[in-house]
Amino acid sequence: MATEWLDARNPFTGTMDHRFAVADRAAVAAACAAVRAAQPAWAALGREGRSAALAALGEAFKTEAPALFAALAADTGRQRIAHIEIEAMQGFIGLDLANAAKVLDEGDWQPAFVPGIFGRRQLVPYPVVGVIAPWNFPLILSMIDTLPALLAGCGVVLKPSEVTPRYAAPLRRVLEAVPAIGAVTRIVLGPGSTGADLVDHVDAVVCTGSVRTGRIVAEHAARRFIPAFLELGGKDPLIVTADADLDRAATVVLRASVLATGQACQSLERVYVARAVHDALVTRILERLPAVRLTCDDPQGHIGPFIMAGQADIVRAHIEDAVARGARLRWGGRIIERGGLWCEPTLLTGVDHTMRVMREETFGPVMPVMAYDSIDEAVALANDGEYGLSANVIAGSEAEALAIGRRLDAGFVSLGDASMSSFVADFEWESFRSSGLGRSRMGPAGIARYLRTKAIAVNRGPAMSVTDSPDS
Repeated sequence: MATEWLDARNPFTGTMDHRFAVADRAAVAAACAAVRAAQPAWAALGREGRSAALAALGEAFKTEAPALFAALAADTGRQRIAHIEIEAMQGFIGLDLANAAKVLDEGDWQPAFVPGIFGRRQLVPYPVVGVIAPWNFPLILSMIDTLPALLAGCGVVLKPSEVTPRYAAPLRRVLEAVPAIGAVTRIVLGPGSTGADLVDHVDAVVCTGSVRTGRIVAEHAARRFIPAFLELGGKDPLIVTADADLDRAATVVLRASVLATGQACQSLERVYVARAVHDALVTRILERLPAVRLTCDDPQGHIGPFIMAGQADIVRAHIEDAVARGARLRWGGRIIERGGLWCEPTLLTGVDHTMRVMREETFGPVMPVMAYDSIDEAVALANDGEYGLSANVIAGSEAEALAIGRRLDAGFVSLGDASMSSFVADFEWESFRSSGLGRSRMGPAGIARYLRTKAIAVNRGPAMSVTDSPDS
């Protein structure tokens, strides 16, 4: 059979400048089989042995950092964030190593309610975990699931997005630099069909991506009776109260909306502000917008290109739909083509929930601001929609913000800020509604979800005879 090849686009130049071979079904099966064969020896290393291997992996990331940076910069069209992704590996490894000590202790025999019976647990890792990674933060969102799965004792087969395939080669070298980890990890490249093949050969699957993709993965996994851990789309709201610090709110709105070109699941996509201070907040945002630059104009700018070209069409359609339905375009709104595709930071007012920009995931640097008349209305608006990834509140006091935050249907709520789930990985949280499925990928649960719990019981008393249990 002839090898299938795919071309990858460079987001900054707009050119197809990279070609890679697609892993066919046989190649995916072989990768999973190799990992499955090596996994028992990896699990047998125990927590200390696996922890030592992950510590060594941290050093391998440092060695391979220049090549990883070059690949990520070409994959995403971003430089500063490429550096951040690589530097974040040390923090993730450190957090996972700290959590491993809490999670992987199987404990000792414990007495049961029945006299003479004692039990203990055994933690059994899934032999092979499939990780399907997205294109927006390729390295972080590959390793945020791979690292804890490895610590749990699993083997991992990773499928990067076909939109951002270049980082796979240096990442493979990082993994192979630690032989024990290289034996239980493989990377397979290809489109969605490669991901489908992967689900057919693993014992558990993790997917970060769109709701549409997540639903396909979940249905496929359900047919095989294997768990699927999903983190999907978001439409994150921010509620700003009448007594909030508006300078702080304006700074947060701008950063959380346009950082990473708005191409993050936790990007701020809806702003609800008390009507009494609506105009004042909008004025403060407008004052800050001239300082925001596109990287096509300034290499040190703040907004990079769209990684996936088709996303520009979605963002343009959301802006045009809002304006056609009566929204006011206060700043930006243009898609700039300079080889790659950029979007100006865009501020919309006069929006409502009939508009796509308030209901569908935009995934671009767009700030739609809507006035509300009561906290009850603000909460209802924030909870109106299919997503429940994360949410945000800026209020006059922490107590007020907490009271509002407790009413929001989202897995992570930021108070006094926004999008903190994008850089805080210490605390467990789960996606609500269509934003995901399964236990938290953060905190101790990020390791525990890759382990099945087996109960082992012993009877240290006399054996029960049939005459001790008469049929009544």
